[in-house]
Amino acid sequence: MSTQGAREPVILVIEDYGDSREMLKLLLESLGYRVLAAANGHEALALAASNHLDLILTDFGLPDMDGLRVIRRLRKLNKRLRTVPIIMLTAVEGAEYYYPALRAECTDVLTKPADFETLQAKIGDLLRESRDCREDYKNAV
Repeated sequence: MSTQGAREPVILVIEDYGDSREMLKLLLESLGYRVLAAANGHEALALAASNHLDLILTDFGLPDMDGLRVIRRLRKLNKRLRTVPIIMLTAVEGAEYYYPALRAECTDVLTKPADFETLQAKIGDLLRESRDCREDYKNAV
């Protein structure tokens, strides 16, 4: 994943189930990403405040606050997080979660258990789009 001189993209995984969190962490690390993991919204906010993140994966159902609230708070935390891609993972399919997630400024919603190839492709696409947008901005300024 990383090229010489480039840093590894950093992904924050927010998942309250330890086994799921660890599985996502291991799979993403095997693809060359640096992964930070949080078991709840408060841990996620603390990690986001002190790290440069390139993408966030969050569960909808967390023990201390729902994923929508986490997304809203992340977007307000600092200027950089306003544009970081966020993928919400939810066990419930349908508009009941999809549209509220998009209104909360979530980039995309995937149903759990997420097919890893689909997740891998989505992460790659979002990281490329995000990098291209930053490059376009730098070239325009």
